[in-house]
Parts: sequence; structure tokens; C-alpha cells
Amino acid sequence: MEEYKPPEELNKIIFNQNTVDMVLQDLITKGIRIKGGDCLGKTIIFAQNKDHAKYIVQRFDKLYPQYKGTFTERVTCEDSRAQDIIDAFKIPHNEPFITVSVDMMDTGIDVREIVNLVFFKKVRSITKFWQMIGRGTRICPELSCIDSIDGSYDGKRRFYIFDYLGNFDFFREKQFGIEGREVKSLTELIFCRKVQLIHILQRSEYMSDQYQEYRNGLINDVLLQICGLNEDLVAVRLQRKYVEKFRHESSYECLTEQDQYDLNTYLAPLVYMDEKDEFAKRFDSLIYGVMIAIAEGNSITRSQKDVVAMCSDLLARTTIPQVKNKVELLKLVKDSKFWFQCGINDLEYIRIELRELIKFLFEEGDMKRKIYTSLTDVVLSKREGDILEQETEFEDYKIKVNRYIEEHKDHLAIYKLRNNLPLTQVDYVSLEEILTQELGSHEDYQREFGDTPFGILVRKITKLEREAAMKAFSTFINEQNLNQEQIVFVNKVIDYISQNGYVDNLSVLTKPPFDKPRKFLELFDGSGQKIIVTLITNINDNAVL
Repeated sequence: MEEYKPPEELNKIIFNQNTVDMVLQDLITKGIRIKGGDCLGKTIIFAQNKDHAKYIVQRFDKLYPQYKGTFTERVTCEDSRAQDIIDAFKIPHNEPFITVSVDMMDTGIDVREIVNLVFFKKVRSITKFWQMIGRGTRICPELSCIDSIDGSYDGKRRFYIFDYLGNFDFFREKQFGIEGREVKSLTELIFCRKVQLIHILQRSEYMSDQYQEYRNGLINDVLLQICGLNEDLVAVRLQRKYVEKFRHESSYECLTEQDQYDLNTYLAPLVYMDEKDEFAKRFDSLIYGVMIAIAEGNSITRSQKDVVAMCSDLLARTTIPQVKNKVELLKLVKDSKFWFQCGINDLEYIRIELRELIKFLFEEGDMKRKIYTSLTDVVLSKREGDILEQETEFEDYKIKVNRYIEEHKDHLAIYKLRNNLPLTQVDYVSLEEILTQELGSHEDYQREFGDTPFGILVRKITKLEREAAMKAFSTFINEQNLNQEQIVFVNKVIDYISQNGYVDNLSVLTKPPFDKPRKFLELFDGSGQKIIVTLITNINDNAVL
């Protein structure tokens, strides 16, 4: 019987349930989120092997049954559906949102929406390590995110790396992450606002049957969410004291300030809301916020403007049958008189009646319109680490540029540069967007490459195909009746351009290796010299506008 196995071997055959659960719960609770914070952003988990990947997916489905087994998928070379899963993963806002990959998504996958990377495997190749990190480096201006640094914002600003196997430490990179803030998702925010309304509606001025019926409905909503918590989750078990207390209706007879704090602090981050319409949830959150503001005597001017603006926009879409049916209500809410006399019950009515119309205000994938004004962020004293410094950020700008060009040789503009085809204005603009927007900024480019034209830079990196260089000189070789020494010289020029992409300074033709056995000016007469210089100039010119 074998007495000893090294840790790396044990990790291939032993998968600890608590470890896997901890990693998944870290990801779900701390990862960058989308859809108002109710959905984890696109994520790749790099797993040890196919069995490890399978187990991760199984544990996720066990811990989070509300996702019905479609949120997370395994991607290995042995999976018959692997390519279908990858294709689905590339579609923004479509499942799966998490892919558990064994080698298949380490390189070559271009999904701009990826915002979380989980290293659940050891990587010991520095090249592969940076290639894997490169999966998160693409910008995505149209993506709306929520994270622990900036709260809610538009446009992908960063991506998170969860490293559980000490890869950064191994490569002597900074091993700490970020110092963050707690940010509420839409579900958590709605839960907290319902709790606050339950607390408000126990005041004497709200003792009428109508208000108390509404309060009981809110209590029922909160109870359903708490009773639906999955006790297999470590995070839920840690808060068992509060789960047990607040899963009983009697706990809400008269909520104290401490009860409200406990519900918001310990249970709100855990609850789940089975509502797929993000825009309806945003509207719910907005209206609940208005109710609270009115009850507390606070200004609702900004929120009122938001609701009125939405009603106005909906009235411009009355060809939609659902909107047409609510025209009179929309006109009523748009009227300023409504807001002078509206109360909690009035607002609840318009919330119910209008919430399903809000999606018609948005084009598919458009997340720019703000339905609620802000998320309440609480700065925590808990420290998770420091963000990587600029000089050691996830990928040096030069590395990103080189890697992108090497991986996208069939990009139209890059293909033209490799094959000595002239660039159009459209090609040049696309290069500018890649080099100064997708991969970095104008300042990054200026700092690293100075005034080098974009096309010349790409040529320097991707080189010139030898066949293209040969083609450029073929007529000259065939029609000039060159002797052996001249042909050797021209081949040296072709080799030089193929290896360097272009000729920076024509004076190079008078230096090694071109000066042996005879010099350029000795080998060719004035006409031959002029033709060679023209051909070289034409090759250079095809890399610029």
C-alpha cells in the first residue's frame, strides 16, 4: 500500500466539500455582479481536472438550487456539449454565467463580459498564468456592474481574481486583493426596505385595516424569503440564530430597532428573490424608497422626477398593448397633483400596476437608465488587501498589446499589415480603438511607444509574411536580370523586412549584413537603387495612412 502522496497528487483525487463550498460562497458573495446586483457577472473557474470540475458544478447546484442547474456548466475537452456551452457563455446576460473549465478556456476565449476569474488550480507556467488572467482584460463599456469598490456603475472598470492556490505568491506578485465596501444587491435592498416599512407601519398613524393588511403582506414576503434559505450553505448556518428567530411570524408583531438591524445585517445578504425581471425589481426598489421617504418626512423630489420621466416615456409607447391598457394611470401619476396627496397605499398600487411595463423603456441589453438613485454602501473596517499597483497590474500594457496582436492575426487590419496590403481609414480607426481604448489609454500608448504609428507598431510585432515581401520584390527580381550577388542582396532585404516588419531607416542598407561581400551602392546602378528604395518605401507606406 502506498504510504505517501504529495499534496499536488492528493488534490487530483480528493475534493473537500467544505473547501469547494467556501470558494463558491466567496465567489457569489464577493464577486462582481450585474443586473442590479442580483446576478453574478460572467465567471470562469479554472479547475484541477474534469472530476474536480464536475464536483464544483454539483456543489453549486446543491447550494443554489434556485438557479435550476443551468447557471453553472462544466467545460472540458471530453464534454460533447463543450462548444455549445462556450457559445452560450459568450452571449451577454444569458446562462451559463459560470463556466468551470479544465484547460479549454485558459486561452483564446474572447468574452468581454468576464468580470470574475477563480484560480482553483495551481499554475506554474508564467506565460499560461498571464494568458489565463488575460481572459478578464477586455473592456466592455455597455456592461453595468456592482462591486465592492465603486458600488453601482456603467462600463466594465475591472475584474476580480480569486486565487486559492497561491499562484500570485508563487510568481512573486502582490498576494493581496482589495479593500472593499459592502454593496447591497437589488434583492437585498428590497428586503431591507420591506423590513423598514414593516417597522414604520407599526406606528399609531398606520393602524387602519388597510395599512395593517399591507404590513402583513410585507411580513409574509420576508418570511417566505427567510424560510426559503438553504441550510446547506455555510453562510446560512452561521446565521442560524437569526434564521430561527425571524422565520416565525410572531417575531414581527413589534419590530425593535435591534430586530431591524439584525434582519438587515445578518439575513438580507442571504435571501433570494425569484424574479427574473430586473427592471421590475428596480422599480420596486424605487417605489419602496419613495414610501419610506414620505413616511419619514424626507424629500422625494428626485425620485418623483424619475417616476414621472418613466411615465412620460411609457406614454410615448402606447402602441404596446400592455402600455395602452395603463394610459389613464400613467397620466394620473405624471400629474403633479398626484404627488401632493399620494400615500403608501397609492404608491403600492402604482408599483403593482406599472412594474411590468418598465422593461419596455429599455432596449435589450441597455442598462444605462437609472431607476433608483443610489445604493447604500457601508464602508467596512474589514481589510481584504490592497489593489495591485499600476506598475504590477494584471498585465503590463506592452504585454497586453503583444498578446492581443499575436492572438488576433486574422483581424482584418492586422491581416493587411502582415500581408503588405494598404490600410483604409476604417482599418486605422479600428487599430486606434484597440490600442487606445480596449487595451489601454492614449497615455499608455504614448508612454510605451511614443509617436510610433499604430500600423508600424503592429508590423514590428506581427512581422511581415515572407511571401508578401517576396511578392513585393518579385517583379524587380524577374525583370532586372539580376546576377547572383544582387539576388543575394535582395534576399537579405526580404529577410530583414520579414523579421522586422519594415525598414526604419534606409541607411541600414549600407550597414551589416548588407555591406558584404559588396556594398549596396556598388551592386546596383542609380536606377536599381531607386527601384529598391521605392519598393521598401511602398512596404512602409502600406503600414500607415
